[in-house]
Amino acid sequence: MPRPRAALAPLVLLGLAAAGGALIPSISRAADLTPQQQIESRLMCYCGCADLTVRTCTCGTAAGMREEIAQRLADAQTPEQVTAAFVARYGEKILSAPTFQGFNLVAWITPFAVILAAGAGILVFIRRRGGPGPPALSGSPAGAGPAPGLSPREAEIMRRVEREIRESR
Repeated sequence: MPRPRAALAPLVLLGLAAAGGALIPSISRAADLTPQQQIESRLMCYCGCADLTVRTCTCGTAAGMREEIAQRLADAQTPEQVTAAFVARYGEKILSAPTFQGFNLVAWITPFAVILAAGAGILVFIRRRGGPGPPALSGSPAGAGPAPGLSPREAEIMRRVEREIRESR
């Protein structure tokens, strides 16, 4: 019979993995967007009213940025060129997610490293904290008595259980 604490470890790790998965942007959702919507999702509105992307912000600043994005796309600029133009004007802080290069890699790696380290720490804690499993009721020779290390009360209960098992056969 598995120990309850040891059986909990895979569930905890599964929960941590699910939480980590929630941090990863959905690729399939991004593929369903138009080029303009993709650009709007990559850029943050700089209005200061909230930390929202241009796509979700409803202020006049975001509306102006959406018009500029539409105009640049109409002028045959690629989505990468449009994004680069905004980054050149406002800096990397305009991006809704850090780039995958240089020091920004730390921003991508750190959350996952913390989740893995926490999962490993929880697993080690559960394994160290768990005591010996419950004593085996079957497989011990008849008359061998209860397992060593039990309190007198537990030993008496085990003797009663073993006697009941023998008598029921």
